[in-house]
Amino acid sequence: MNSPDLIPSFLKMISALAITLGIMLITIYLLKKAIKRTGVINDGFIKILSTKYLGPKNSIMLIDILGDILVIGVSSNQISLLTKIADDDSLEKLNSIHVKGDKNPPFSDYLMRYKTKIFSRSPFYEKE
Repeated sequence: MNSPDLIPSFLKMISALAITLGIMLITIYLLKKAIKRTGVINDGFIKILSTKYLGPKNSIMLIDILGDILVIGVSSNQISLLTKIADDDSLEKLNSIHVKGDKNPPFSDYLMRYKTKIFSRSPFYEKE
């Protein structure tokens, strides 16, 4: 083995890795910026309360616009108003569900749960 030949190849490998990681980071940054521009609108006037996907490019959305609750259907080429919720009982029920925070847990919770499942079954894992 010739030692001086090893250093230039190592530097080439490190520079290729740095370029690849740089391209990946720039791509992620640009995607995040694009998603922010076209993302979900949740300001003081329009709030998307819920979205249920029915199939590819088809969904039903529950939207709060200045206190009015609208149910709309969204397809690849059309947005239709399905109904407006004006019944006091329905609004109260919707508000109670929305206040409970019936949201999905963060992805990190899933990872931690599966990590503990995997390590608990491992014969090399020692329980404390």
